[in-house]
Amino acid sequence: MNTVYIKKANIKPLLKEAVGDWHVYAPLEETGGDVNFSLLDRDKIDEALDKVTLEDKATAIGPKDLFFPQLESLFEIKKIAFGDKLLRFSQWYPLDTFLYHKKGKIKETVEYSKKLVFGIKACDLKGMQFTEGFFKQNFEDKYYLSRAKDRFVVVKGCLEPPRPEACFCTSAKTGPFLDEGYDIQLVDIGEAYFVELGSRQAEDFIARYKKFFHQASSSDKDRISQVKQKAFDAVNCKIDFSRALRLITQEVPERLYKKIAQRCIHCGGCIYACPTCTCFNVFDDLGKGVTRRFRNWDACVFSGFSREASGFNPRPTKWLRASRRYEHKLRYDYEQTGKSSCVGCGRCLVACPVNLGMSQFIQELTA
Repeated sequence: MNTVYIKKANIKPLLKEAVGDWHVYAPLEETGGDVNFSLLDRDKIDEALDKVTLEDKATAIGPKDLFFPQLESLFEIKKIAFGDKLLRFSQWYPLDTFLYHKKGKIKETVEYSKKLVFGIKACDLKGMQFTEGFFKQNFEDKYYLSRAKDRFVVVKGCLEPPRPEACFCTSAKTGPFLDEGYDIQLVDIGEAYFVELGSRQAEDFIARYKKFFHQASSSDKDRISQVKQKAFDAVNCKIDFSRALRLITQEVPERLYKKIAQRCIHCGGCIYACPTCTCFNVFDDLGKGVTRRFRNWDACVFSGFSREASGFNPRPTKWLRASRRYEHKLRYDYEQTGKSSCVGCGRCLVACPVNLGMSQFIQELTA
């Protein structure tokens, strides 16, 4: 297919038509200036479109929770009455026994919808890809993968870093533009976006909504490399990411972790804001007549995260818990997958009330 562009004035009409075919998620600027990825309400589409912004503005939390919600119901079980007793699912039988013998009494809450994720940053797509890989490890997590099935992702490359003091995507090689992995990537060329196609689905998308797109000229294509280079140069936070990946496989000085732990208040903000943190807890809500099982985000810096049923905690001190996060991101994930789970978005630094972030740790590690 020939290369195309879309005028900025056509973005909202495109989204308005697309909501008939997809659940469309886009960055919406809410009251107070906060920008969040939210579902465009079909019943109030004009009001929702007025909030859409593709400017290089920071989102507190990326699109991770579209597929891995902060709190989600996994399934519910109706309690069975035996005579005058009401049997809780875990009262007499192991859970797997109950599932086998009482087939049909369990209602799973597996969500599926065709999702158009429009306007995410390059680093957030990298985070999404890493997280999906995690939920495919060892076994396939149906709750995550069902949400992620049949998604279509439109990346909008950054011209300026959304978090000027914190973004280090160029060091992590995760942005501000991508070479592959996207369906569509938009490059800002002034009054329009140049459209880069990264999948067969992208060609189908352009064909379906062709009235919103125009053929690009050779001069449009010539501008792309200049725009990308300028965007690359605009990222001022530079760190030696590759060297950090090598050094952390060696023995990291204990004093470095203790220095961080002295300042860290273990609020979990960095982990909740991180696009690739996947720690979670599972709990049951024992209601009247029905029991529901939920999954919610957890944090490895919390003292109870690694505590065992016996009360023993293999990471009993603050500095050991602080070290877990950095070792996980820079060492263990890299050893398992060949990729670090840090995508250089800088959200951890911005979210931290005591101004700690991955970039500061790497700078001290590589000093």
